Amino acid sequence: YSWAATVASAGVTYWLGRGPTARLVDRFGGRTMGRLKGFVGKNAFYASFMIRNVPSAPFIVVNMAFGATRASFPAFLAGCALGVLPKTALVAFFGGAVVAAVSGDGVWTSLILAGVAAVWLAAMLGVRELVRRRERASGAD
Repeated sequence: YSWAATVASAGVTYWLGRGPTARLVDRFGGRTMGRLKGFVGKNAFYASFMIRNVPSAPFIVVNMAFGATRASFPAFLAGCALGVLPKTALVAFFGGAVVAAVSGDGVWTSLILAGVAAVWLAAMLGVRELVRRRERASGAD
């Protein structure tokens, strides 16, 4: 339920950013915002996926910014849906793992949770490196 509500709210706040916010960005954004819009436009899925797993602005601000940059909605939503999945799963299972570990029955649960966290971290570092390579390749053009 939490995951579905998160994705649905991301879609709503994306569209809130498409209105007056997008016009303000176009009018006052400048060259830096133009570069950001270009990057997000080309990499909406990766940008949406990656931003969910790094410390950033509040969720609503990030979603509205994607709308304001007119990123592809399906790519944005897919990146969001997959990007929030690991954190949502970790939070959902973390409570049970803590209770099991405190009661002394959670050795395997703790190991599995640590393994999932390690895989999640490796995936985030891999995506970050992929985006950096794509950015360098497009900068060399």
